[in-house]
Amino acid sequence: MISYLIQVATDNQFNQVAHTFSISATSKNVSLEKGIAYYWRVKATDSKNLASDYSSTFNFYTEGEINHIPFTPELITPELNSVIQTSTISLEWNANDVDTNDNLSYDVYFGEENPPLSKVGDNQTAKLLEVDLISSNNYYWRVIVKDNNGGESIGQVWNFKTD
Repeated sequence: MISYLIQVATDNQFNQVAHTFSISATSKNVSLEKGIAYYWRVKATDSKNLASDYSSTFNFYTEGEINHIPFTPELITPELNSVIQTSTISLEWNANDVDTNDNLSYDVYFGEENPPLSKVGDNQTAKLLEVDLISSNNYYWRVIVKDNNGGESIGQVWNFKTD
């Protein structure tokens, strides 16, 4: 006969174990608080008292008032490391959020330094921003995506050159 030790915690290091169960069944119903991230793992012990290591750690959220941060923005145009031959360009990106009712806004940083320090778009709702360019320069830009519940994701630095 095999018995299972199940641990459910509120941290992935299992310093804050919320529940511990020792059972012989392969499933267990557990009552949990709403709006909490939980982590769980299992250890098996046989009738000769030989035990396995703990399983991998698994995680889940219980339904509740949770704000997921927006996904990191994705580059649309200009292509990474491209060479531009115009005096203006539209910086374009895409961003999404699991929380479909969240309103997203964007801070756009652009300049010749890496990482870019000049904020050229502040709390804008469009996923597009036109900027002026000077020839023979390297440009860097990034987008910070913010939701209306305080979540934000800082995008990677993208770059292009002018001819």
